[in-house]
Amino acid sequence: MSVISKPYLTPLLLVTATLTCTGVAALTGRPAWAAAAGAGLVLVYWALEVVAWRSASRGTINHAVAAAVGGAVVRMAVALVCLVAVGVLARAAFPAAALSFLAAFTVYMTVRIHAFAGAAHQTHGAGPR
Repeated sequence: MSVISKPYLTPLLLVTATLTCTGVAALTGRPAWAAAAGAGLVLVYWALEVVAWRSASRGTINHAVAAAVGGAVVRMAVALVCLVAVGVLARAAFPAAALSFLAAFTVYMTVRIHAFAGAAHQTHGAGPR
């Protein structure tokens, strides 16, 4: 058994990434609020993904596909609208928000890849039968 339960690993790493991005922005003289907003947006992305997958797991295959595709569209739209809003309302802060989003999203995708790889090994076993 691992030290950190798997359901808590992703949000814990995303909070750590948000704090790290905020600290780096503050140390380099960039707007820390924008860095926190950009990296925190990945937490929102993750939460929307959890909602979409839980919805997709209930019902028929058609419902699952619609929920998965619709959830992906909503997640991308929310991220895009929020980043554009920062760019329009505080143009000087946009690079900090965008780079922080990119950094935290990279952490998120790395965690997702390892989570799916681990789940595939547990599901399919160690070799042919």
